[in-house]
Formats: sequence, C-alpha cells, structure tokens
Amino acid sequence: MPDVKKYDIIIAGAGMSGLSLAWYLAKGGYKGKVLLTDKSFAPHNTKTWCFWTKDQPPFSEIIYRKWRKSYFSGLGFDSYLYMNEHCYYCIRENDFKEYVLSELRNHKNFTLLEESILDFSSNKSKAVLVTKDSHTYLADYIFQSIFSPSEQISYSIKYPLIQHFLGYEIKTNSPKFDAETFTIMDVDTSFKKGFAFMYVLPFRDNKALVEFTVFSPEPMKKKKYKKKIRKFLKKKLGLEKEDYKIIRKEYGEIPMNDQPAIPFYSSEKVINLGTMAGLTKPSTGYTFKRVQDFSKQLAESLIQTGKPESSAPSKFRYRYYDLLLLHILANSTEDSQRVFRDLFKNNSLDLLFDFLSEDTNFGQDLKVMSSVPYAPFLKAISKNLIP
Repeated sequence: MPDVKKYDIIIAGAGMSGLSLAWYLAKGGYKGKVLLTDKSFAPHNTKTWCFWTKDQPPFSEIIYRKWRKSYFSGLGFDSYLYMNEHCYYCIRENDFKEYVLSELRNHKNFTLLEESILDFSSNKSKAVLVTKDSHTYLADYIFQSIFSPSEQISYSIKYPLIQHFLGYEIKTNSPKFDAETFTIMDVDTSFKKGFAFMYVLPFRDNKALVEFTVFSPEPMKKKKYKKKIRKFLKKKLGLEKEDYKIIRKEYGEIPMNDQPAIPFYSSEKVINLGTMAGLTKPSTGYTFKRVQDFSKQLAESLIQTGKPESSAPSKFRYRYYDLLLLHILANSTEDSQRVFRDLFKNNSLDLLFDFLSEDTNFGQDLKVMSSVPYAPFLKAISKNLIP
C-alpha cells in the first residue's frame, strides 16, 4: 500500500474560488505545503465573471473589458446610467485560470494534482481527501468548492430561486454596439414565469456577449433562451441570423435563495468555499468580488496564525433585505419588474452598487428602500417577520 501523502492545506476544486484562495496564499508568502486538486486544470472559455468596485480591481492585469456607462430599460423607463465612483469589470474564465496556475507553478510548496475527488472525512486533528483512484491525502485543513454541504440536504429553503441564463458571444458583420456602454438590464415584460431580462456586454463595436437571464425556480429548455436572444437581436439591433456569427456560448444556473451560509462541509477541518460557503449574493447572483474579499481574508489568517478565520459573508440586515426581495421575486413577476425599474430610476448607479456591495450606512439603506413601491415589501415583511 502506498504511503499517505501529507500537506498543510488541501484545496479541492480549481474553479474560481479554489484558485482565488491558492492565489492569495501564494502571493502572501504562505510557507506550508499546499495541494490543489481537481479532475482537470484545462482552461475553458465558458464563463465570464463581472463585478464592480471603487478601488483597484483584483486581477487588474487580466481585466478583459471595463465600463463606466450602463443602460437600463424596463416598464417605460429607459436610461443611460453613469458611474462616477465605481467601474464595472469583466474577467474571462480561461484568462483567470491560466494566470493563476502560471503563478502557482512558480511556488515549490504548491502541488497541482489532476484527480477526481470521491469524498472527504476528518477527525479532531486531520482532514482526509480520497480520490476515485483510491489515493488518500491528509492535511490540517481541506477547503472545498465541489460538493454541497451535508447540512444543506436537511435545510428547508423558503424561496428556492435560480438565476439561469444562456448567452451568445457574437461577432456582427457591421458595427452594432456601443463598446463604452453595457446593458445591465433590458427587462422582458412579456415574460411571465419569472423576472427576465437581456444582459449585454459589448467587447467591441461588432462583438458582444448577449445573455437572456431569468430569476425563477426552474431553468428552461435551451431552445427558449435561444428564441429570446434571436428575437432581441432582431428587434433591438435589426440583426438577422446571417448578420452575425456565434463565437461561443455560455450557460449557467446560479442559486438565489435563503439558504444560510454553511461554513463547513462535514466538520471544522473541511471548510466550504465559494457558492458552497454562501458567497453568492442571494438577490443578484453576483459572486466574484465577494469570493475575492473572502479568500484574501482567509489567506491572511492562515499565513499569520495558521488557522482559517473569516467573517460571515453578510450582516444580518443585508440578509434580511435579500430575503424580502427573494419573496417578491418568488411571488410576483409584475412586482419584481416595478421594484427593479424604480431601483434604477430613483437611485444613482453608484449608490445601488454600494447597496448591493453591502457597503452602505442605515440612512443610505432607507433611501434605497424608500425608492421602490411599498406594497410588495410590506407583503414580504408580513410573511418574513423577524422572530
């Protein structure tokens, strides 16, 4: 029987969250032995991660595009929205993965292993990772982003919503896009089985990612997304099928629900990362910047103390705001459309981004909350009274 290999830290999963933690450990000078493992490290250009910040953006060297001007359309309100403090950024999955892995290969204390993971276990002193090839690896801590926490199975989710979307990155035969303006939401008021909108990231005047996105309990058949995208391209841009080429496709299902943050997979030795740790913002689905903040804090604690310490993803009041919006999204498409319209109509984009980043004071919270219709939120409060 081969010897069991031992590490200080094992990172299980080389997705965005696992790679982010490895990055901050490496760049912070972590001296322990780290194993990063996944079934494959091959880069794929199947995801585009977007985020906003007032500060220097993380991974600024691989920012693919950035914008300070946005467009919103919904229920009779159409407007260009400008950012004075924030900037909206886009990073491609393959660029991110290649960049981080290239850095990790320069650190001798990091081992990259391509193996499929079977399960984790632990005792009071060590965590154990077992692969499908029956190889066993020990560490003080395992950080995982592969499996749903065991606690989640028994937890009753009140509003089990999903943000699901299909996007085409297209190249048009002639200039059709304003490369300086991204469409944050073009609300589809004809869609009644959830809150739906088009989302457009223009990379050049003839190249853009165009996504049809829905907040609802269930995803749709792929042909329905495709039909919506084709209709949008024809109606808004006058594009027939022969006027553009589909370069690639993106499809995703992101949880948007009231599942509480679950820090551990099975014990305090096996720690969740990313969406598994509750880092996806429940009311928007945005994850990238929250993962960066969490990973950086976690890496700093490991470097300084050898122990994983991090704060909860959200304060109570923001979790409650999210719960109220989830109630509205789950119960009324019409109310959802009015709420999002008034959020963008009655607030600056900078204030909204601060609010969604959970970086506002209570007075600013009241300003945002008072800018939307009262009735839907009063209904939501009555159904979600704080005990």
